[in-house]
Amino acid sequence: MEKVTIIVTGRDKFSTTSRCLHAIFAHTPQPFDLFVVIGGAPKSCQEEWIARFGNAAHFIFRDEFLNQNESRNIGLGEAKSRLAVLIDNDVNVRPGWLEGLLQCEKDAGAVMVVPLILETGDKIHTAGNDLYISQKNGRAFGHKHLRFCYKPFYENTNLKRQPADYGELHCQLVQVEPVMRIDAFDNNLREAGEVDCGLCLTKSGYAVWFEPASVVYYDKDAAIRPEDISFFAWRWDMGAILEGYKYFEKKWGIDITESGLFRDFLVKQNSALGIVARALPTNFGLACDRWLRYLYECLTLPHRQLNWWITKYMRRRFGYHRWHTQDQL
Repeated sequence: MEKVTIIVTGRDKFSTTSRCLHAIFAHTPQPFDLFVVIGGAPKSCQEEWIARFGNAAHFIFRDEFLNQNESRNIGLGEAKSRLAVLIDNDVNVRPGWLEGLLQCEKDAGAVMVVPLILETGDKIHTAGNDLYISQKNGRAFGHKHLRFCYKPFYENTNLKRQPADYGELHCQLVQVEPVMRIDAFDNNLREAGEVDCGLCLTKSGYAVWFEPASVVYYDKDAAIRPEDISFFAWRWDMGAILEGYKYFEKKWGIDITESGLFRDFLVKQNSALGIVARALPTNFGLACDRWLRYLYECLTLPHRQLNWWITKYMRRRFGYHRWHTQDQL
């Protein structure tokens, strides 16, 4: 096979990295170069990764946290091959994953090819993506559509290779030169970078293809470890994401907030990390939050009014009120 560069980047946790790298080495035929680009990882994590994979992977560390696009651009700058795979560190590949992507790139001449992405192994996350756009009062609103989301996955499917509007950031095969030349990965975006990339490729006349013969899955429900806490909180900061969405709208003339509903998803993401762990990023802090969550569930089952007030408090704490609503559009 043609030699490729595999670039692993941090998504929102550090603790998933070793499993990701182990799967890559177990299920990827040689030859390939592997770069791991992660910012803000604790020294203990860096030392563990180097000890386990240092003979086969090139590690690029930064002191500050990096969003996925920043990490990708650093890795792409190191690539010497024509093709590169960009993969998040919470993704686990399956046998044959790379061969399918390479065959599709060869057959379709695609600048980007994306695999079938599963959630935790038995449920489809997406089989390619569409960008739905509707207008209201002269303003464009974009909505991300994940094909076949939550459908079950067994040994085989009848999914067909076909074009897509954009590809999820979880895993993408790209032609290095064109994506670098058109700045397909915008460092200003902490979220919605996949849609921005798809629009950049389309504007430049390049195609994105979905390839069902390639299968990967990302560990959506991976537990948050103490070493992940600060990175996870930084990654899903609602204020920073909102600023990126304003930048996206200015760049493309499209509101990509799902008509104001994406903030509900962000509150859910942020709620995965409790207030004690945020203040005390240790196993003890995580344990306290588990007990608080259990107590919360016990109290709110018979007391819906209390549940309403606690939800309102958490939304305000995460910045929910700063996002416009459907009624305000």
